[in-house]
Amino acid sequence: MKVSYRFFLYYRGRVLHKIMTVQLDLSLIFCQVYIERGEEVMKIFKDRNKQLELDIELYLNSLQKGANTFLEGVKAYLRNETEHFIERTKMIKEEEREADEHLNNIKYVLFRYNLIPDLSADILELMDSMDDINDISKEILLDLQVIKPKIDSSLVDDFGHIAKKSKRAAETLIKAVRIYFTEFKTIEDYITKVNLFESEADMLLYELKVKIFDEQLQGSLSEKMLLSSFASDFAKLSDLAETIASKLSVFRFKRSI
Repeated sequence: MKVSYRFFLYYRGRVLHKIMTVQLDLSLIFCQVYIERGEEVMKIFKDRNKQLELDIELYLNSLQKGANTFLEGVKAYLRNETEHFIERTKMIKEEEREADEHLNNIKYVLFRYNLIPDLSADILELMDSMDDINDISKEILLDLQVIKPKIDSSLVDDFGHIAKKSKRAAETLIKAVRIYFTEFKTIEDYITKVNLFESEADMLLYELKVKIFDEQLQGSLSEKMLLSSFASDFAKLSDLAETIASKLSVFRFKRSI
């Protein structure tokens, strides 16, 4: 009986050892699976961040192209380069559609994966506001195509200068937004430049309106009102850039807190 009992204890010990070994192996397996799943989840978020960065970059590129097309289209109209102007009206439509697609992708990634919870609202507000760059550019070029205002040769350069300052304000804003996502503490210089271009556009607009309503310029009051309206339209991009730059300054301050 003593031998049998000892054998029983020995056998039970071996069984318990086997069970513990199996349990340990299972624990290691589950631990490895958990680690791999964790790495997979982290990779997903890393990939989504890259996707968000890419969509924002493509979106800003579309807006930059839209601002360039706006200026080139205005120049073509002022020079009576009809074919070149029509080509620019087609381009701005495509660039607006392209920008809208990228904006929708940005919104989807931000909402679906909640990648930047503390900044999502600011980023969405900023991106939505920026979308007006291409909207305004398209609206102006299509209005020129449909209404065909007659611009006196003495005013051509003035209209061109306003469009150029307006475009420079918009492109400087786009640069500021790019900096906001990388080195946000340095964007104040760009914001200052945006405000400077907007002020210069306003001064040019005032001087042009003085010329438009001068008695020596031929044309009816309605024609002069139409020219004045288009002059104001040409300066809209600079006004928009100033408004968004003010928001950007606030967002930069919030990030620095």
